[in-house]
Order: sequence, then C-alpha cells, then structure tokens
Amino acid sequence: MSRTLHLIRHAMPTPDPTRPSHEWELAPGALDGLDALLESLDPRPDIIVSSEEPKARATASALAAALSVSWRTMLGLHEQLRYTVPLYAERAEFEAEMRRFFAHPSEVVSGEESADTACERFTAALHAVMAANSQPCVAVVTHGTVRSLYLAKRLELDAYSLWQQQKLLDSVKVSWT
Repeated sequence: MSRTLHLIRHAMPTPDPTRPSHEWELAPGALDGLDALLESLDPRPDIIVSSEEPKARATASALAAALSVSWRTMLGLHEQLRYTVPLYAERAEFEAEMRRFFAHPSEVVSGEESADTACERFTAALHAVMAANSQPCVAVVTHGTVRSLYLAKRLELDAYSLWQQQKLLDSVKVSWT
C-alpha cells in the first residue's frame, strides 16, 4: 500500500547572529504564505510531524491548526548541525559554503555534521515517523538542507541544485511504500 509523505520546509525565520540557527524563531509575517501551502497539499495530511527546532515547530503548529489535525515532534528531523556556522553577511558567502558542503558529502566541511551523516540521520528519522504513524498521508515540517540531501539521494538528483531551487513554506510530495 502506497502512502503519501509531504516534506515541508519551514517558514521564514528571524536570523539572530547571537544564536545558532537551530534556535531561531519565525519572523513576523512568516506564515502569511500558509494558505498557498495548504492549497498545494494533495492529499491533505492526516497528521503533521516536525523537527524540534522552533521555526519548524511553529510552522507545524500553524499548519496543524489550519488543517484541524494533530502534530508532534520527532528527534532526528533537524537541520544539518551548524552550531559553529556564523551568520554570513552576504548570501553569496553562505551559498559558497553550502556548495562546498554538498560537493564533499563525506567530510565535515561546515558545521559539525557531514552531508552523508545528516542524510543518514534524517532518512532514519523519516522511517521512524512513517513507522509510528499509520495514516495514509503524513506531513513532515523540516529544513532545506536535509530535505535536499534526502531527495537528491532518493531521486538521484543534484543536492545543491535542489537546495538552491527550494522556497520557504513549500512542499515536496513523496510516495511512501
């Protein structure tokens, strides 16, 4: 039996140079695009699961309220570990760092986790989510880098290109068997 998994990227956070990115909260107005996301979700999720990061939790909570479904968090769905990655002043600097990260997946080149390790952890967490929830359609609110790594591996695509093309509050539908 095939089930549906929606991989949803969280809404816009407020960058805070004094805190690591996994602690960032949502920006004011970040959920203004929620209606467009809701319209794109076909089929509608029966449950929402998110990483424990504040920006994912807030996105999941709003999404679950709009859909009148329950939501919970699960360990392992968080973004690639970036405790020591600074807030880059220029987007181009951050993109160059991410290009190196994706180009050397077995090495820790940015933050504290390699691309391969982040992908393995995230994939294991997705399997745990789907095993713990028997509903036909599950939505997971997660993060851009790990989502790109997972989709690239599953679909044999370029992770950096996927990462560049995605938007905040977007969803990718995956058939889960």
